[in-house]
Amino acid sequence: MIREQWSGGEWEAYCRRLLSMRYDSNIQFIPARDRGDGGLEAFRFDGVGYQCYAPEDAYTMESQTTAQKRKMTKDLKRLCDDVEGTCRLLGDVRLHTWILMTPEFDSRSLVEHAQKKKKDVSEILPRPKWLADEFKVVVITDEEFASERTRLLGQVETELHLSVPDPDESLWNASEGNEIADRVAAKLSVVPSLASDPEWLIDYRDEMLRVYFRGQAQMDRLKVDYPPLYAAVERRLKSVLSTLTMTVSGMDKPGTEVIETLVRRLSEGLKNDAPGLSRVLCDEIAWHAVSSWLIRCPLRFRRAA
Repeated sequence: MIREQWSGGEWEAYCRRLLSMRYDSNIQFIPARDRGDGGLEAFRFDGVGYQCYAPEDAYTMESQTTAQKRKMTKDLKRLCDDVEGTCRLLGDVRLHTWILMTPEFDSRSLVEHAQKKKKDVSEILPRPKWLADEFKVVVITDEEFASERTRLLGQVETELHLSVPDPDESLWNASEGNEIADRVAAKLSVVPSLASDPEWLIDYRDEMLRVYFRGQAQMDRLKVDYPPLYAAVERRLKSVLSTLTMTVSGMDKPGTEVIETLVRRLSEGLKNDAPGLSRVLCDEIAWHAVSSWLIRCPLRFRRAA
């Protein structure tokens, strides 16, 4: 599975915008630059605290879950170890809920860990003065902020599709383009079904180059006319393509089925991140991204035995 990668700063800024859109002036954000955030990113005045966390380099469910559990344990401990500091931060507010807001979680063990930490904190004696009579620890993703996410990512009234002219084949038949075409053909030629049919290989290569150049034109328009959607698309492409070479290099027989699976998964991710894009446009951008990776990556596919 290809996991989406956020940097800590990107996720924090994104969550703050979602929270501020929903709660407006009923939430207090805490800067981390001076002495850290003390285990809280923000708190609502009705007693709900938030910590935003994106595990970095979490390429598997196991590594992601381990990092999330560690973060939960560490930050709740910070709140409990510095009771006076936490009280100065919260003022008269008493927390009844502490929420870990994370890009995704797939393991029930994380929910079980949250229940354990709830019990641990609730049983501390003497009871921390910032703690309400009832206390919960909850894990959520940005799916809880669907309407805010839609507004933030520039949802258009009808799903966006960017029609651009079909690229001229001279783009990859020019002197510079020959190198690109040869590189793509060389990588695709390790697929037995393509290698055994030179005509199909050339047709498949040409279609990959066609979607590459068409997608580049669509991305250029998206950047100029729909900046929020472009930013969401760029972040998804960056996170997926940064690990794609490692993912594919571990496969014994990368071929057309693998390419098409990558495109499908990437298209689904784009639709989730930028719901204002039409399904067709998500597919076209996904094909553009994978063809771009195929052109630029240094990977030489293994030739099937």
